[in-house]
Amino acid sequence: MLEVAKSSRVITPSGSVPIAGHAMRTESSTGVHDELEVHVLLLNLEGTKCCFINADVIGADFDFVRRVKTTVHELLDIDPALIVFSVTHTHTGPYFGLSAMTGVKTEAESQYEDEVLDKTIEAVLDAAKQWIPFTDVIVRQGEVKGFYGNRNSLDKPGDEVITNLEFRDETGKPVAAFVNMSCHSTIMNPLETRLSADMLGNVRRELTPYLGVVPLMSNGNAGDLSNRLYRHGNDFNELKRVTSGIAAQIAGFRDGDALCLTPVRYREIGFEVDYDTDKTALAEALAKLEQQLSVVTEFDARKWLLSEISGYQRKLAQDHVHVCLNSTILRLGDLELVVIPCELASAFGRQIKRSSNAKLCLVWGYANGCSTYVVEASEFNGGHDGISTRLLRGQAEEYVAKLIQNLF
Repeated sequence: MLEVAKSSRVITPSGSVPIAGHAMRTESSTGVHDELEVHVLLLNLEGTKCCFINADVIGADFDFVRRVKTTVHELLDIDPALIVFSVTHTHTGPYFGLSAMTGVKTEAESQYEDEVLDKTIEAVLDAAKQWIPFTDVIVRQGEVKGFYGNRNSLDKPGDEVITNLEFRDETGKPVAAFVNMSCHSTIMNPLETRLSADMLGNVRRELTPYLGVVPLMSNGNAGDLSNRLYRHGNDFNELKRVTSGIAAQIAGFRDGDALCLTPVRYREIGFEVDYDTDKTALAEALAKLEQQLSVVTEFDARKWLLSEISGYQRKLAQDHVHVCLNSTILRLGDLELVVIPCELASAFGRQIKRSSNAKLCLVWGYANGCSTYVVEASEFNGGHDGISTRLLRGQAEEYVAKLIQNLF
């Protein structure tokens, strides 16, 4: 039997909350432009059940993910390895289980986490009451051009491929959808204080009328991808222009291959890194950035420098670094999902997808935890991603090689 089920809940926090994503923004939220949501997609693949979740927050820590997986397993008896909690990575939303960003987890953050957990479980249980048979899964895939790309340079390659999986019933009607795209949700002005689901959340909304169903979004290998070099502005008019334009292009994708999603297999891959912080080198780099900031006046340049300075300050605050990149590879018949708790550079994502022997391979980033940027050795200290990563030069290559070695 092949069945799918879906549900959602609004997870917009009540009251004013700190907003994550930009070092130059210090104010808490002053209102809500568009709601933050959590979406659930359940699959029953000939008796093996999977639970896929996506939330409009910037990230979720490993402890929160463990709580989600444990609760869903206890309630629905789904194997924890087949439960994925992912985020859209909106930069116009609240802190969420990211104590590493602020050094401590406040009572308000903990309370919001509990609220999101409750809403997530409500949506999971609601979906579990609404199973719908499906007969086909059709791939609709293409490149979306003109709205985003590599954020470090227009000359550098990115990954603008977007994939839509449509679950169709025996009449050919879509009953659910799963969309994978790779881009930072950072269209909005870094000083904006109204909450928003930003790019991926609003692509979901713009796509819904075209698809006839609300898709579950998944952000992929977006570590060095954004619309930074493609923007006509950074306000809510630009958010509408970009997301409606992307959705219209996706709606024009033609039907591709049909996928068989059985049998279901998985592998869990451990990868953790420990090292002592080189504070002398970090302090020297920080001093250079602060000197640059003292003479720069252009808004975007200051935003970039402030983000990099904030990254170095967080690194200097730590004597020892521990990075967890434990990941899962799900093989659902013709579909291979590489589920990773990090911000993967697009070059690595393309490499992983080329290495798979599956009919379709997708990278699902920002999933099952939130760790760090995973950046090529060649990009170290050459851009925001290379400066912000908590990995040492070359460790990203080791991690990606281990993922590729464990592909089915």
